[in-house]
Amino acid sequence: LLLAVGGAGAQLPLIAAVVRHLMPRLRDGSAALLLNFGDHRNIHDGVMRRVPGAAEIAARHTDWAETARFADAAETGTVSGLHVFLHEDIYAAVYATNLLIRVSDVLLTKPSELAYYPVPKLFLERVGGHEAWGAIRGAELGDGTQECGSVPLTLQTLDLMLREEDLLSQYCDHIMRLGAAGVYNGAYRAVELAMD
Repeated sequence: LLLAVGGAGAQLPLIAAVVRHLMPRLRDGSAALLLNFGDHRNIHDGVMRRVPGAAEIAARHTDWAETARFADAAETGTVSGLHVFLHEDIYAAVYATNLLIRVSDVLLTKPSELAYYPVPKLFLERVGGHEAWGAIRGAELGDGTQECGSVPLTLQTLDLMLREEDLLSQYCDHIMRLGAAGVYNGAYRAVELAMD
């Protein structure tokens, strides 16, 4: 699971609830959570304070070269437990998500620009009203959940995705079909149009 933390920290209680809920799985190695805090140390510190035991089990990744090596190794290796990414450099902070998304089975995200990536998504509650459209589009395409507008719904949906095989398989099947149809090629198309 990859959870990319956004800007101002409005989702701190939700993120802490997700980590707290996953702690038994993270401790026994039956799940992995890649938690990219970006450059938001205050959110990192808040989550670590709110979730007993999280700071003790977290593997910390704060060096860009080491983060890149971790992502490369995760492509063929096994990852479990809690991995926390926190970078002072804004480039590393943001780009770490791009590396980690390649090795993730599920992305937990507010319906931001990440809503348009070809990876199964669990849409967290939006922070800004304009973000609603990312979750609507993801649900229409069938590559993500509808927006989970509360902590209990988020945790229930997360449990379904971890326990049942049909949701994740359905999202992956849709992603493969959508990818073949070129749905995720918007940036390539923009470049082609600019070059014409």
